[in-house]
Amino acid sequence: MFQSRLTGIAQDGYISEHERHTLLVQGWTAAVDRYLEDGALDESEERRLVEFKNRFSLAEADLDANGAFTKIVKAAAIRDVLNGVIPRRMQVGTNLPINLQKDEEVVWAFPSSEYLEDKTQRQYVGHSQGVSFRIMKGVYYRVGGFRGQPIDRTERVHVDTGTVVVTNRHIYFAGPIKALRVPYAKIVSFQTFSDGIGIIRDAVSAKPQIFVTGDGWFTYNLVTNLAHFEATGTPTFAARSHTFGGGRFPALDEALRALTETFKPTIEPRGEVDD
Repeated sequence: MFQSRLTGIAQDGYISEHERHTLLVQGWTAAVDRYLEDGALDESEERRLVEFKNRFSLAEADLDANGAFTKIVKAAAIRDVLNGVIPRRMQVGTNLPINLQKDEEVVWAFPSSEYLEDKTQRQYVGHSQGVSFRIMKGVYYRVGGFRGQPIDRTERVHVDTGTVVVTNRHIYFAGPIKALRVPYAKIVSFQTFSDGIGIIRDAVSAKPQIFVTGDGWFTYNLVTNLAHFEATGTPTFAARSHTFGGGRFPALDEALRALTETFKPTIEPRGEVDD
């Protein structure tokens, strides 16, 4: 039924196949934004998006032109870990520059990520004082000293650029200069940034370690919930179950609405038509 309505709109508005494809992608993207308004993607929403994609043979590259396809993959990965399932949403090759431990699984990899550390530098600020005595012409002897206070200054510095790998047990970083593996059990706190995540290890002199992955919200939610699951063995909360209105296929309705609204002024035939 939907396809016949879509075909009718396209024919009445003289919509080309390219325009039709573009609007289908726009409709799919609009549905993604609508589904993610609450910050999560349930299984029924994901299924509808996949059905829509397959029904109209939409390529993942086209759907991800503005990052929409990546959004649903990440949202589905978050849903998996919240429900106690280790996400297997990302296709990861066998040439990752890390050495996995027994029964460890890669959840996500962030290539071209920056690794930052906080470095503390100490300098002394003060002044010298004393008295100079003339011993002979052109020769003086000075008695006095320097009084100053140590001032510590902390700055965040770039250490290396490499790959951040998140597994069900650790956070890895592997670059040409620096490589590390941090067990979730050794992390005492997490910091969220717009473009990455920070951690502080369980150590006396621990300082923040920052991983700039490009997507702070996703990295933070993925890592913190994996850490919770690793520590407790229980999911953060049970699976959500809700639906939106708009018929059986809301994503299809979004596409139909986009087609109708966009081409409303051109519904009238462009050529001569017999009365």
